[in-house]
Amino acid sequence: MPLPARLHRPGRTPTSPLTRLRRMFLGAALASLVQATVMIAGADAPVAVRALGAAAALVLCASWLSGARRGAFRRAADLVEVPALLVLMHIAPGSPFVPLFGLAFRSLYGGPRGAMARYALWVAALLLAHATRGAVEIRADLARALGLAIAPPLFQVLLAALRRLQASEQRLASLVQNSTDVVTVLGEDLVITWQAEPIRTVLGHDPADLSGTSLLDLVDEDDHAALHTFVDDAARQHGLVRTIPLHLRHADGGLREFEVVVSDRLGDPSVRGLVLNMRDATERSRLERELRHLAAEREHDALHDPLTGLANRRKLFQRLEAAIAAAVGEDRAVALLIIDLDGFKELNDTLGHQAGDRLLSEIGPRLAAGAPAADLVARLGGDEFAVVLGPGVTLTEAERTACAIRAIIDRPVALSGLTLRVRASVGIAMYPEHAPNLTALVQRADIAMYCAKSEGLGHSVYDPARDSSSTQRLALMGELPEAIESDELVVLYQPLIDFRSGAIAGAEALVRWQHPVHGLLGPDVLLPLVEQSGLMSLLTGRVLDRALAQRAAWSAAGLDLDVAVNLAAPNLIDIGFAAAVDALLREHGVPPRALTLEVTETIVAADPPRVIGVMGQLHALGVRLSLDDFGTGSSSLSFLRRLPVQELKIDKSFVLGMDGHAHDGAIVRMITRLGHDLGVSVVAEGIETAAVYEHLRAGGCDRGQGFLLGRPVPADELARLAAAEPAGRAAA
Repeated sequence: MPLPARLHRPGRTPTSPLTRLRRMFLGAALASLVQATVMIAGADAPVAVRALGAAAALVLCASWLSGARRGAFRRAADLVEVPALLVLMHIAPGSPFVPLFGLAFRSLYGGPRGAMARYALWVAALLLAHATRGAVEIRADLARALGLAIAPPLFQVLLAALRRLQASEQRLASLVQNSTDVVTVLGEDLVITWQAEPIRTVLGHDPADLSGTSLLDLVDEDDHAALHTFVDDAARQHGLVRTIPLHLRHADGGLREFEVVVSDRLGDPSVRGLVLNMRDATERSRLERELRHLAAEREHDALHDPLTGLANRRKLFQRLEAAIAAAVGEDRAVALLIIDLDGFKELNDTLGHQAGDRLLSEIGPRLAAGAPAADLVARLGGDEFAVVLGPGVTLTEAERTACAIRAIIDRPVALSGLTLRVRASVGIAMYPEHAPNLTALVQRADIAMYCAKSEGLGHSVYDPARDSSSTQRLALMGELPEAIESDELVVLYQPLIDFRSGAIAGAEALVRWQHPVHGLLGPDVLLPLVEQSGLMSLLTGRVLDRALAQRAAWSAAGLDLDVAVNLAAPNLIDIGFAAAVDALLREHGVPPRALTLEVTETIVAADPPRVIGVMGQLHALGVRLSLDDFGTGSSSLSFLRRLPVQELKIDKSFVLGMDGHAHDGAIVRMITRLGHDLGVSVVAEGIETAAVYEHLRAGGCDRGQGFLLGRPVPADELARLAAAEPAGRAAA
């Protein structure tokens, strides 16, 4: 769509206040010369004398016009002007305006020293011009000279003020003209009254051509309503500021996406308009769309089994978590069925893995089509499948579904020229009857499946009497509070490597349970127990205390290492958490910049207003905030900009997949670019190969961690590694 023709009219360059003042006094000085010339023409003097006076007036006129055109006067100008003034005042002594306006005009150029010297010369010329005249005339000239004495200092003060104003205007103009943001001022009718220079670079329009045209000529028609709505709202609410997205037309006819901050300054006498600060968001929006597309493709791949097309384990857990959340408090049940194919290992060993894969790829769609009552059918891996039923399902319905599933799987299958019949064992567990949460539900359905397989029952419902692990879990939960209070918790530190220097820049604190009987228990065992026991806040506080104490010890040893600690949901909905962190920082003498607190998108999404409020308090302390597992959530980038984070931590699933999946590499590069565009650093976790390390380093990633760079180690071992580096950093 071509732009309206009225956008292509020439504009005028505005003049500064100093330039306008110089022009005004130049006009007055030239007018005084005309008056003096008229007086000379009518004087009772010889023609030669009158011609000499006219010539003197012309010399002054030429000198002033020449200096005004150049914007400065040469030093020799005074040597020409003073004799001309002497002649003019001698021949036409009754013209007081020539020295008055002339000196005023000349005082607007140069510095105060030159102005005072010029004043002395001009007064001397006046006195000399009348030296041969009577005493009355001399006194009149002296009075005129004293009157002129006011001009230099007065105009120097005025000149200094104007120059300061001009310098301030030039600074402001330079900032506005060289900004990547486009500033536009509109009238209430949306007509452009002032346009900044960057519009030329960003949209290809001449700012002068836009003055006096309607902004609606540039804005896509679909966005007109948003502008009119703002004008209507501004009429009711003065001083309104709002951010709105607009699509503006480039000079080439294409549309660009802009993020526009509109401020109502109609009531400001110095503006009297709507001020638009417009930032080109075209590239950022394109990157966001591309990232979403890639993420959607990868999300589908990440949630589905490529062999059978069924949901995978991750998707199963998501759906199961949602089903349990919907059932909570409504006295409704959720059933989980875990299915295992009998004799599958023998089939694989006899006919080969390709035959086994063909069997799985046929059974998967059978299950999906033959279990219509199921909320989800998933493949867990190998020859294991799972079915979610509910909320609101009964145990009888779950057992009926288990029988139907076994019948579906029992149908003959043609494989490698053979007709085979495959049977299955099905385990059933019910929420909340058999398990209080997702983790326990999966474990107990699995236990029921093994009972069905070992006893040849076809299907089996979970029975606590046959679950030897329940007693152990209850015992561990009972021991957990004392373990947190005692020395049984072990904090290990995984190195964080700076890609630019290759040195250890910090470490992530990771907690383990050194159980006196069961040995070292990892997070897969410890964290579910902590969550079930409601002790997550206590555990986080203890780990944070230990990590800050260790950071203080490193600092005392001459090592300036950052320390990162993971937060949980209970921490970020606790309004007193920021104060507790501040107290620990002060107790250990650790600067806030040395502490990074890691938060996942899932935690933020649980209660955004409350969580963001606590994050804001932590940010105000000076603590660094990191968005952990970034890329796996569904938050938009506009939501991300609301979070006071200084770091994005790319989820390790993307990093691990860089070697074999182009999508993962593209997503990692996109996240790195977006993070830097938002002004935050980017950390990659899960680095296990040198090739991935090199890709991340070349792609501009700031820090990294993973087994290739260092496994979690005790604090003294990390200190030894950091101190042994050739480029080890000294504590500040």
